[in-house]
Amino acid sequence: MRTVLVLALLAACSDPEPALSDATSLACPAPGALPFRLASHGFVTTGSKAIAADHPRNKDEASDVVGNPGGAQATVYLADDQHPVAGAIDYRGAKARTTADSGLVAQPLAGENVGLWSYDPDAKAWQALGRTTTDATGGYDLPATGFTAPNGRPIYAMLEADGSCAAHFDYLYPAGTKVVVADIDGTLTLSDNELIAQVPDAGYVPKPMGAAAQLMQAWAAKRYPVIYLTARGNLLRAETRRWLDDLAFPGGALITQTSNAAADVYKTVWLKRMIQDFGWAVVAAYGNAATDITAYANAGIPLDRTFIVGPLAGNSGTIAIANSDFTEHINGFVAAQPSNP
Repeated sequence: MRTVLVLALLAACSDPEPALSDATSLACPAPGALPFRLASHGFVTTGSKAIAADHPRNKDEASDVVGNPGGAQATVYLADDQHPVAGAIDYRGAKARTTADSGLVAQPLAGENVGLWSYDPDAKAWQALGRTTTDATGGYDLPATGFTAPNGRPIYAMLEADGSCAAHFDYLYPAGTKVVVADIDGTLTLSDNELIAQVPDAGYVPKPMGAAAQLMQAWAAKRYPVIYLTARGNLLRAETRRWLDDLAFPGGALITQTSNAAADVYKTVWLKRMIQDFGWAVVAAYGNAATDITAYANAGIPLDRTFIVGPLAGNSGTIAIANSDFTEHINGFVAAQPSNP
């Protein structure tokens, strides 16, 4: 009798499992109540727990994978001197935090559990895809889950310690697909200074170039996949993805820089992957910098499909976007393009 009473008291004092939500998607990085049970909760290491408590700014990285269905593909972490190859999707990323005013610094959350989850709308159920532990750099790698998500469907990397998340995406299109490529800083943002203002201020929202989101929406409405190709490093993936989402840019592969190569060199590598390795056709390329003009020319993108905004608009035979606003271009050039099959 005494044993039963003790067990009853212990059960009454223990924290009950939180109620599951009925969500079919998560608002990363802090989704609140979850629709599934994580395999663990609470920080594994005291060091990571202290970092998370003192560093509220999220610096998670979650890679995107682009390429051909069943064929060559590349994660954003692929080294510049490597070629895309066929194989299982590699879900790779990092869990890290920093202070609100230190956007170029990341404190790794080492030794913590990370699980991958995705919602299957056909089965109306959440799927657990794999689980691992972060290394000393906060990095994690799940290369053999055997799972490929439909284009644009998020795969959530859950930090089990606190239930926070970051979203991976797969974007796999067959050879011959017509795509649109856009730089971000000074092209979709009003100037390069917008990122400079955001780095020391987590609450700062970079101002967009005139009708930038509407431009990408117009292409997406015609079923053209959008590829965001930026010289920002992987360290800025969290801020970049959040800005695109918050300002209603359409979903699309976000390619950030792993190497320390010059922007034109890095962008040339990725453009040639798209055109030569994947067999895609770039029907419009947007930029603002000399490095954009060089990279687009190096990849063989025609000048009449190279659109430059800002002080260099129209340089080197490119097509100028006037007045730092895409409205006229949307109503003219984009409106005249056929819908993508």
